[in-house]
Amino acid sequence: MKSRFRKISFLIGGMVILGLVSEAKGFQIKVSEEIFADIYAQMRVFYLNRSEDKEYNYRWNQIQVYKTRFAVRGQINPLVQFYGMLDANENEGYKAKLWEAGIQFSFAPEFIVKVGELRVPFSRHNFVARHDSIVMSSDGNYFLPTQFKDALRAVDPYAGGYRETQPFKRTDFGTVIAGSIKEGLLKYYLGLFNNDRFPENKLWSLSGGFKKVNTLRNQKNKKGLEYDVRLEFTPIFLGFKSEDTVFDPSLRVRQTYLGKKDTMTLGIGYHQEKHLEYINSSVYGSSSLTRKAWAADFSVEKTWGKYIPGMEVGYMYFKDTHLYQTSSSTYKKGGAYTWYLDTHLIYNEKIGFGIPGIGFRYEYIKVDGNYQTKKDLSFERYGVCFSYYLYGAPNKIGVGFDTVKARDALKAYFKNKKYEDSTTTWYVGLYAQF
Repeated sequence: MKSRFRKISFLIGGMVILGLVSEAKGFQIKVSEEIFADIYAQMRVFYLNRSEDKEYNYRWNQIQVYKTRFAVRGQINPLVQFYGMLDANENEGYKAKLWEAGIQFSFAPEFIVKVGELRVPFSRHNFVARHDSIVMSSDGNYFLPTQFKDALRAVDPYAGGYRETQPFKRTDFGTVIAGSIKEGLLKYYLGLFNNDRFPENKLWSLSGGFKKVNTLRNQKNKKGLEYDVRLEFTPIFLGFKSEDTVFDPSLRVRQTYLGKKDTMTLGIGYHQEKHLEYINSSVYGSSSLTRKAWAADFSVEKTWGKYIPGMEVGYMYFKDTHLYQTSSSTYKKGGAYTWYLDTHLIYNEKIGFGIPGIGFRYEYIKVDGNYQTKKDLSFERYGVCFSYYLYGAPNKIGVGFDTVKARDALKAYFKNKKYEDSTTTWYVGLYAQF
């Protein structure tokens, strides 16, 4: 009986992986029915018309290749799958870098083990494949002006790919144990990742800006582990299909499946990492910082005739991400929270060469910190994008804008520094995957 169950489990896992590979639209090397590898390339090109920021005191524009990617995904047999992505990004000086990679062991649908540089199973945002995002400006902090990035130095809820000194990571080196129960009615993810400890950018001073915390000893980097847990629920009894994140070695989900299936996912997540120790408690009143975070999110997409509406909403709260000064000699532990909303409507019928769609995204972020008489480093951000899908979700042309507005203490800080506290970027984007 056990042997039969294992064979069925392997068959299901192999069929799911084969289905995921076929969506990549790349070149497939097939040795046998069990052994194959799908190879594909991707490029994202933008024309950007940007507002002022710290480096530019005038509206400026540029055309650039934002990202090129070379990737492979496949399997050695129904038990072992793999993937890897080599990226060259504009903000990395176009130096080729291993962006993500992993090996997956599919013992059974209810028990799958992944090892490598993986997506951290915390919020749905961590799982979203951004080249499939409806609003192109939701692609990390690429569109965010520099002065707003400075407000996120202690924690960035929408971090991009792995960088060693990032305070919170969207991808990291570690292990994920995942499982799909009752055809995806319930999915779980347990993550163990490297622990990184840095004193930089952990103190917001009254005079403004993040600074280094004074520590009594050097940080013991890679000491201990980071822990992450995520649970997902899909009401398959209502006709919705479970997303294939558990079976995909790259842990990807999409904001749109372009009518291929109706999905609904409710998720909750927990994260814990001790990221600072040996703090001078006689100065700051604390000896260490252990970041704890919670996430809750909901996503749905359902086809109605020729129309594909969808929505995604999420909340993330981070506790003890930094210290902030409240008086000349008093400091408090600070945190951050954010919530976001994505909506879209796609007309699922060809007009010319492709199908059109429109998306809207909103984010609100608040980080603890005081400046002059104001409290809270907060800003809101929203964007609209008109897309024209040429061949699946990864191949499209988009036209849109992204607006960011500072609030509260962050606005007062920008005014004092003579930074723009409200910016709008217009863009035209072209994504291609082949």
